[in-house]
Amino acid sequence: MRSVQNVPLFYPVVFLGLAASSIASSFAATPAEKPAASLDLTLSTTQASGGSADGIAVSYAYTPATPTAAPVTLQLDTLEPGLERSTDQVADLVLSDDRGALPTGPALVRKDGPRSLQTWTTTRAATGVVHVSYRMHVAPSRPKKRGPQVDLQAAGGGISGGYVGVLALPDIGEASFKTRVHWKLAPGAMGVSSYGEGDYAGSFTADKLLGTLFLAGPVKTFRPQGQAKDAGLQIYGLGVTQEQVQAAGGWAAKAYAAELKGFKLEGNRAYRYMIRSFDGVANPSGRAAEHSFMLYVPPGQSPDTTELHYTVAHEMVHSLARNLAKEDIEGDWYTEGLANYIALTVPDAAGLYTPAEYLELVSGQSAGYYTNAKRSLPNSALPAVVWSGRNAWMLPYNRGTLYLADLDAKLKAHGAGVSVLDLANEMSARMNAGAPEDHSTWLAVLSKRVGSWAVQDWNDMMDGKLIVPAAGAFGPCMHAAKEDVRIFDLGFASPVRLTAGASIGGLVKGSPAERAGLRDGDVLEASVDINPMAESLDKPVVLKVTRGGKAETISFDPRGGSQPGVRWSSSCVR
Repeated sequence: MRSVQNVPLFYPVVFLGLAASSIASSFAATPAEKPAASLDLTLSTTQASGGSADGIAVSYAYTPATPTAAPVTLQLDTLEPGLERSTDQVADLVLSDDRGALPTGPALVRKDGPRSLQTWTTTRAATGVVHVSYRMHVAPSRPKKRGPQVDLQAAGGGISGGYVGVLALPDIGEASFKTRVHWKLAPGAMGVSSYGEGDYAGSFTADKLLGTLFLAGPVKTFRPQGQAKDAGLQIYGLGVTQEQVQAAGGWAAKAYAAELKGFKLEGNRAYRYMIRSFDGVANPSGRAAEHSFMLYVPPGQSPDTTELHYTVAHEMVHSLARNLAKEDIEGDWYTEGLANYIALTVPDAAGLYTPAEYLELVSGQSAGYYTNAKRSLPNSALPAVVWSGRNAWMLPYNRGTLYLADLDAKLKAHGAGVSVLDLANEMSARMNAGAPEDHSTWLAVLSKRVGSWAVQDWNDMMDGKLIVPAAGAFGPCMHAAKEDVRIFDLGFASPVRLTAGASIGGLVKGSPAERAGLRDGDVLEASVDINPMAESLDKPVVLKVTRGGKAETISFDPRGGSQPGVRWSSSCVR
């Protein structure tokens, strides 16, 4: 019953969804086509002295679209603000061209809108084909910041992450590379990415290429019965067993088929579900890309649970439906709210959740909204506070989920003849046809397909007005009873995420945490996934800490005060 912490990186990853493009198998250009740059890329794992995978070696040949007499600039995303680089830095960078060695100036960092880039510029003009090689060590498994699952990590004897974490590419703006990707791996190892198993080719902008997810090494694989290679859902894993991969893939394949049907997409679209498990943080999390999804599972946890089924269903929505632009959080009420809402309702309609599981999932989304101290903030104020700690980051997810469930129930009550899923499909169709990826397109859809009452409801939600779901929200079995709920608050300012080794700071005097014995300076002995408590009306927080070398276990109820809310029940739970 967790929200999916798909923390955004601030570069424009392209989720084509309904406009998904095929991968070209040849680069023959017609006379009408403009010349394009080419990128022949080779990726291989590096090994530590004991033989375990500890990084990646990158080499490529870059041919500009047209011969130029100008320096070349390479750029690498710093991963800020969601992540930060430490051990995962470019090392042994070497460039050459047709004239020989191609030296670069010192690495610099520059801002590019909301993201920052590390850059290297050659000290002379490049001639002909530019050859680039470097290596990169894996990132810390427990970073100070835990953003999206795109950092380079060692897992299960291999490596995994996103190309954004490892590729320093030539800066050619929004133009495309004719790209060939080659995996150079040990016998028995596999490289799999968002675009298939092994080597592949296609036309990519830099941003689209950087959005690629990958696993490389002794990858476990599973294809549900009846699905051919490069059609339907395939599942891959590093750091998990073959049995876990197979069990998780069986449920995911059914959910994928249900979502394809809901979004009115043709069958047999290839979708690659990748799992990585390593000794990292306590909470599972995911990252979607075109045609694919990466799930991080902490050691000892199974990917085949109701909560992670819901996570997978959520991320599939990001790959199948068009999202609003995500530079500043303000589109998350739709992008994340829709993913939550579809991940609940579409698998449930397909019989993939039991009534008790569905009740627990809906109750979690509801509690995350109603117990949030910031729930009345207008949507425009969220970017400034959403990463401030506690459960603030959940608000756009949970608010959007409740809004869409309420809207769907009202559509039925008004006899509108459309559902939220119908409206989402029209949103995708309009954006594929060139409509803006922002609120104006949603308002245009509401105005045309529904009416002024729906526009007013949306304005109220954006202004922070409390959402009280209409009868029938989340389906006929679900019933919401008004009830005052307590406000979730851990009672201390730091750490924002409860990661082993972090120290407690900013403890609020008189808070439940302080009364239970927690003290400033206590060090967390073990990481804690706070999501299940933040999405509950009554679950306690249990922290294992050390103080002066002595272990302590502190348990407390992280709630106080009260504000209007609801509690859900289901007439279908027996």
